[in-house]
Amino acid sequence: MNKAFIALALILPLVSTSSYAAPSKAASKASSSANDTGNPFTPERNKAAGNLSTTLVTLQKMANGCSGKGELSEENIKKVQTRWQNQNKQYLAVHYDYVSGYIMAIKQFQGEESSKTALAEMTKFNNEQANAIVKTMIDKDGVDAACKKYFGILGSGAMDIKEGYPDFKIWKGMLEYSKKNTPAKK
Repeated sequence: MNKAFIALALILPLVSTSSYAAPSKAASKASSSANDTGNPFTPERNKAAGNLSTTLVTLQKMANGCSGKGELSEENIKKVQTRWQNQNKQYLAVHYDYVSGYIMAIKQFQGEESSKTALAEMTKFNNEQANAIVKTMIDKDGVDAACKKYFGILGSGAMDIKEGYPDFKIWKGMLEYSKKNTPAKK
């Protein structure tokens, strides 16, 4: 598995964002001022980033908990994870850049403490959401069946970021913008 994407999967939950029931003042200010200043951090993009962050946390939790269960070896799990990461690498890179920029914007405009608070709230939220998703799958199907089903769906491409994926239009637009506005690597 690509070590950069392993790091991404582990780090992104720590810097992700989503639509919170009660967002921090720092996150609310960064997001609500988006339309006033040309700031790229819109509520829709924040929600998409949060959803993908929760997906990444869920993926990591399932990978950690499913090795040896549901006829899945660690090697099989890594193979499925790697396929998914490779298939979605452009969107994962945009996600990483967006979330990193979001946290940096909070820090720049509201200070270090506000960025730490927002980061802590986002981390907590995404972990809670992922824990609820994992629990629901296991409660419904049992550990072995839930693991086999989850990695079967992931491996089939059904969870790839493509037409039909929740927030696909947002990710597609962000990717197109990124391609147009990022200097080519030499």
